[in-house]
Amino acid sequence: MTALEIDKAMYDIVMEKYNECQSRLDAVPNENKNERKALIIEREMYGLCNRAGLIVYVLGKREGVLTMRRQFIGQILHKYPKLNEVFTQLEEEEKMRFIAALQAEIFMRDQIVNSYYTEFEAAKTAGDTKIILEFQIKIGACENVFKAWEEWRKEHGIYPNLIDKMEG
Repeated sequence: MTALEIDKAMYDIVMEKYNECQSRLDAVPNENKNERKALIIEREMYGLCNRAGLIVYVLGKREGVLTMRRQFIGQILHKYPKLNEVFTQLEEEEKMRFIAALQAEIFMRDQIVNSYYTEFEAAKTAGDTKIILEFQIKIGACENVFKAWEEWRKEHGIYPNLIDKMEG
């Protein structure tokens, strides 16, 4: 499977989550404002996974986007020595497959979700139930995507279980 095919599969997974959430939102009456707000937050997190993680907002060919993502991974991967070790030993074509399969999740976890967990813990300490709920939704949506991406990677034998190496 090529890097572009992997990239497309990662995008399709997120869009499936986004569209499923949109369908649930469409089924909720307008007067159920809290439920609608929760679904809107969840849906927008799926959009964020595509925009920030996969950089789908960039116009042009996906090859160029993958090249851009190649630059981004170099700015983060040094923080994760075990992942970096795997990456640096790959040939260039295989590095692009690695990037297509893992860069979005690495970026999202490192730059966004880790701070969500910190804010979630602070809200729990403060007892701010509104903020707790918001971060549960945001974290939950991202974790849904991460789980789906990992299941896909396992199913296709493309860098499964490597995200675990972010921990140490």
